[in-house]
Amino acid sequence: MYRNFMTETNIRRAAIPKMVKNAELSHGLLGTTLQWEDVEEIARECAKKYINLKIGDEKSIKPLAEGVGLQSLLGIAEVDWTVESGEKVPYPTKFALKIGSPVALLQALEAQATKLTPKIAADISDEFIKFLPPCHNSEIFFYNYIQSQPRPLSILPKYYFGREIQILPETGDYTKGCIAIELVENVKTLSPLENFSDSQMIQVLENLAKLQVEFIDMDENERKKAPHQGLYGLYQTFRDWFLQLNNTLMAHFPDEEMQKLTEKFAKTLPDMICADQLDRIPNKLGMKKVLVHGDLWSANIMWDEEGNFKKLIDFQMIHFGLAATDLARVFNTCLTPEDRHKNKERYLETYFEFLEKYCKEENKEVPFDLNQLFNFQLKTTYDLSYPRVSAYLLPALTAILEKVTSMPDIPAKPIILGSFIQKVKGIYQDIIEYHENHPEV
Repeated sequence: MYRNFMTETNIRRAAIPKMVKNAELSHGLLGTTLQWEDVEEIARECAKKYINLKIGDEKSIKPLAEGVGLQSLLGIAEVDWTVESGEKVPYPTKFALKIGSPVALLQALEAQATKLTPKIAADISDEFIKFLPPCHNSEIFFYNYIQSQPRPLSILPKYYFGREIQILPETGDYTKGCIAIELVENVKTLSPLENFSDSQMIQVLENLAKLQVEFIDMDENERKKAPHQGLYGLYQTFRDWFLQLNNTLMAHFPDEEMQKLTEKFAKTLPDMICADQLDRIPNKLGMKKVLVHGDLWSANIMWDEEGNFKKLIDFQMIHFGLAATDLARVFNTCLTPEDRHKNKERYLETYFEFLEKYCKEENKEVPFDLNQLFNFQLKTTYDLSYPRVSAYLLPALTAILEKVTSMPDIPAKPIILGSFIQKVKGIYQDIIEYHENHPEV
């Protein structure tokens, strides 16, 4: 029956005009318009005093892992840098290169636009292309601030150079942008189909708190320069009609319980707390906004072979807001529903203890108290934000579900699929329950 689900989806998909009409692959690096000359120019700009920095004849790039990110194409670059005699080369010969491009996102989203008319399909294509500059520029914003701090954070890749993507007022075209960072080797990320151990989740909570403390004292004027302004600024492209469209796709999955949950979700969404309302909560409760990673899940967390946390990556969705939004996302994606329910309170308390600890070590004010994050009786910001933040996660889960259903028919497939479906249904159930029992603020 899973094969029929995918066949119907493919038939509907074939009727849609190609969403990548404004973002087609070119003949530059990784199929983009970026050329080696552009990389050289950007590297030289960022190196400042190395005005004679050049890329030599020996150079290559190949896709890194699957080669795609939210709004980027990823590659391993190997470059023979040349400088003036006696100067030290400022960059390594081998590094990871992220090239700003909406191609990957649009191709992934194309499958979820199966019920759109050609005009709306074109409109959604344009919306997601507009999403490119703020995502790419958010990572530049993040690394520029980190570089301004007195000491580096070992949990982050080293940043080498990058350039923002700008919109040209005369034509509306985008300038070329890329980011060069450390190529972290001998590490792995877990599949979205795997779950974190208790030790791994605690390590994530500790390092999230450690990162947030770095940004606590950022000046308000600097915060206003962040490309995504709050949760609403991040998700203004993901409007409710798109979430409903995605929910319709999920409703085609041949599972009676799933179909009932998607039907109830469709009725719940119009009354759910909105992103702009969540953005106002910190001021109402006297909380200070913290840095929110925005895409905290297994694909962006690197581990060594022994299960030790090594690096946190991909900062295209950062913004300032409620810490609870990151916590809800990582609990949803990296735990079974049973583990999430059993350990939620303990994990929230553990996260807050780390936040308090690192604030005290750095002599910084703790941005909120534990009761504002979670209180078993009051049910504050975690419970309040859970429905909306989890709803924004559903399109990514739908895409993963499509990949799983299209897997070869190996003996383990029913177990993998069944486990993932239980995770998705658990998130749907909790969205509805948290919404129906949300706290009043």
